[in-house]
This record gives sequence, C-alpha cells and structure tokens, in this order.
Amino acid sequence: MTSNAEKTANLFLHGGDRGIAFRDTNANRISTVVSPHWAMRHNYEGQTSSAANSANGAYLGRSMTYATNMESPYVSITLQGYISSGTYYWSWALWNGTQSHFVPLAVHDQPNYSKSAKTRNITTIQGTQTMNCVVPYMGHVHQYSSQHWATFDCRNESNGDALYIYGAADNGNGGTWYDNASQTIYIKEVLMGYGFVTGTQYNHVLHGT
Repeated sequence: MTSNAEKTANLFLHGGDRGIAFRDTNANRISTVVSPHWAMRHNYEGQTSSAANSANGAYLGRSMTYATNMESPYVSITLQGYISSGTYYWSWALWNGTQSHFVPLAVHDQPNYSKSAKTRNITTIQGTQTMNCVVPYMGHVHQYSSQHWATFDCRNESNGDALYIYGAADNGNGGTWYDNASQTIYIKEVLMGYGFVTGTQYNHVLHGT
C-alpha cells in the first residue's frame, strides 16, 4: 500500500512555469498540470499548403518565434485542414527549425490527440522519457475540418527558436508518416499563442485583430 509520504512525493515533484509536474504512477512517467490561459500571438486566416512529400514532414507555411519572456512556456495551436484525395490520411506537428527537432505535446499518449509518428526524448527528474509530438487529424479527411487545440510543451526550447507547423501523410491515427508527393495538405484559420487550451476550433472570429 502506498504511504501518504510516497503519495505526497509523487505529486509535488516540481513546479513553476504556470504548471505542476508530477509522477503519474499509473503510466510511470512525469506529467504536467497547467492552468488554462492563452495569449494570442498569430492569427493566420488565409490558406497555405504543401505537398506531403516527406516522411519527416513538410512545412505548411505557418510559424512563430518562441520567446521565453511570455506568460507561459506552453504553445497552443488550432487550425482547419485537410489532405487532397489519395491513399493516406494526414497529421501535423510543431518543428523547431533552429534546433532541428520536434516539440513534444504536453500530453504524451492521449487517443486522437497525441501520437507517436514523431517523438522526442526529454530529460526529467525521473530520467529520460519519450514524448509524442504528432497531432492526428479529426473530422473529414479530404475537406476542411476544424482540428483540436493542441498544446506543446516548450520548456526545453530556447528563446528565439523558430517553430514551424509541419504536416505529413499518415496511416490514419498519427502513428506513421509517409512520403506521398501526390497528395497535398491544406491549412487555414491558424491560431498560435502562449498558454494551455483544450477543445475544438469552430470558425473563429478574430479576423482583423
């Protein structure tokens, strides 16, 4: 039976950055609880696209520069998107072009939210653990659909890092990325900002702000 002292140690591992990191004893890994808040930095209304021509992902035309002096080390993004007709589905992620690695999602392995086509090893006080980095699509595959808000954990990124939205053809659940240049991924209505957000975008009305 777990003692009260052990339970307390599992919970209060470390905090700061508007979040509390704790040891999830069911998953045997470090997880984070953050306070809900969001500060918009970019409101990209227009459409961009890229051929799904790399198993490592293709830049979808939207980006931001990470700043450590903002209110939160978490970056939340939502968008509308689809992939043109063809063999594969699609998914997306956040690529750190300055350091050449993907940014991990705040939640490691949540169905329909956080998948493993691309991962990142992060050092925690429990040791090194693998974090999922890919957000699977939701809604219609071949026509525009609103996507989940996705929150990325940028506590291991550096001030001034260039963060790019990448997308790729995939197997339908974000588990494997493929090179398939015959299909094109389209996105629009992209919101990027600092903080933690959950839910699904639906025709946001921030145009002109």
